[in-house]
Amino acid sequence: MTARGFDYYDQMTAAVRPSPTAPAPTPTVAPQVATATRGSDRLMRAGAYLLVFVGLLFLAALIVTVTPIGAIDADITVPFLAVFVGGLAAIAWAVLR
Repeated sequence: MTARGFDYYDQMTAAVRPSPTAPAPTPTVAPQVATATRGSDRLMRAGAYLLVFVGLLFLAALIVTVTPIGAIDADITVPFLAVFVGGLAAIAWAVLR
């Protein structure tokens, strides 16, 4: 089959012929799916750690309330805050590492 020209608004135009050598494909970069979900993975991990931490604090408060440990007349604010702040710091370190 031979290529023929055609008349387009009274102008002769030659038919397009494919190149005998195909151009080299351009290199493409694979999409980085892992980096797109890394933030959501960190958020999910942080949420799970916080839920476990809250559960442990609730369990500790329940144990203190229903046992004779709660009858001890002592100020436990400083140790409680130390455990609370230490737990939050541990969660932050685990999420950000």
